[in-house]
Amino acid sequence: MGCHGAFRQTHRGRPAPRKERRTIRVLFVNPGLDLGGAEQSLLLLLPALRERGVDATVALFGTGPFEQRLMAEQFTTMVLPLSRVVRRGTRYRAATLQTAAMLAAGVPAALRLASIIRRERTDIVHTNGAKAHLLGGLAGRLAGCRVVWHVRDFPPSHAAGLVFGHALRRFPDVVIANSAAVADSLRPFGPVGTRILVAPNPVDLGLLAPRANKTEARRELGLPVDAPTVGLVAHLTPWKGHEPFLRIARRVLDEVPNAHFVVAGGSIYETDGHDGYADRLKSTARALDLVDRVTFLGNRDDVAPVLAALDVLVHCPTAPEPFGRVLAEAMAARRPVVAARCGGIPEVVADGKTGFLVDPGDVDEFARHVIRLLNDPALASAMGEAGRLRAEQRFGIDDHADRVHGVYRELCGPIGAAA
Repeated sequence: MGCHGAFRQTHRGRPAPRKERRTIRVLFVNPGLDLGGAEQSLLLLLPALRERGVDATVALFGTGPFEQRLMAEQFTTMVLPLSRVVRRGTRYRAATLQTAAMLAAGVPAALRLASIIRRERTDIVHTNGAKAHLLGGLAGRLAGCRVVWHVRDFPPSHAAGLVFGHALRRFPDVVIANSAAVADSLRPFGPVGTRILVAPNPVDLGLLAPRANKTEARRELGLPVDAPTVGLVAHLTPWKGHEPFLRIARRVLDEVPNAHFVVAGGSIYETDGHDGYADRLKSTARALDLVDRVTFLGNRDDVAPVLAALDVLVHCPTAPEPFGRVLAEAMAARRPVVAARCGGIPEVVADGKTGFLVDPGDVDEFARHVIRLLNDPALASAMGEAGRLRAEQRFGIDDHADRVHGVYRELCGPIGAAA
């Protein structure tokens, strides 16, 4: 059902008059081309919303694995023709001139998108990503449409932060934040009346439920079958903490000499600052004498076998983590975790029950907890079971979809009441 080109899409015939419509029409705007955490969450949400009577179309910033998955699920897609300056941007610096250039390049696309929103009689524009908030939010407002921002990251700084704050005060009717930490970071930007709802990212409890065979998973991934195995699962972006993880691995090996380590993830962002990072990590592994002890699995979209192969998951970002989706996934897979005490992570991990929280950057303390879990299988198993229970209680898709659908119904009133 997906298609390419300048806003071409699958058409569904002439829309019914609004008062007769029994569904809520939602246009999702998503900048990511690959399967990052935001895209994985959306892939879980969309089918659940379809079951609740939502008619969804997804506007993308380009083609890639995310579009392919959407097409496989029979969701209507459209590809927005955007310049490279809009698609690429930067994470680490937000210069005034660059921000201005991105805005200028995005306005024509927003105008064209607004025209489509009016033509398709869209009820709600739901944006999923920082660039999407600006482009989709502006288009929705120009079209007189309700706007929902799904914010899964902390706001930017400098010039980009000023633009973000200005847009936050004017574009969204409702903001959905994936953690209380993210919600708290947004409140200083918005007016008192802005509604901010916290809805933790969902994970696929069914996919992660089976008690997977650890030996088979390790054979499938080419890992040592009998070695205690510790992993980091994160896309290759420097703030995710791959280099600290390698230093943690070096400390663990001093106490658990047969341990093995896994780094799963590749580079997915069209953003400055990521080029050459994979090579830098491999160079660091050589310098720490870890070449034979670390397996780099590269980019994967099948997290279940990776988690099944691990004894412990480590998550050690160097900047505050908005949520930490992989932690919820590891807990759903009954794996204990050792994670940084920052951002939204304490909302995901119950310290001392489903894993251990450590001050960011404390390599020795990370290693100490990893070693404890490797040497105490009973503790690791108990934490894994507690993690599964917590995931079932907090990170299921049905509760998440109910919250989002509830927002839609409140915004649409009688339009979607029969959905």
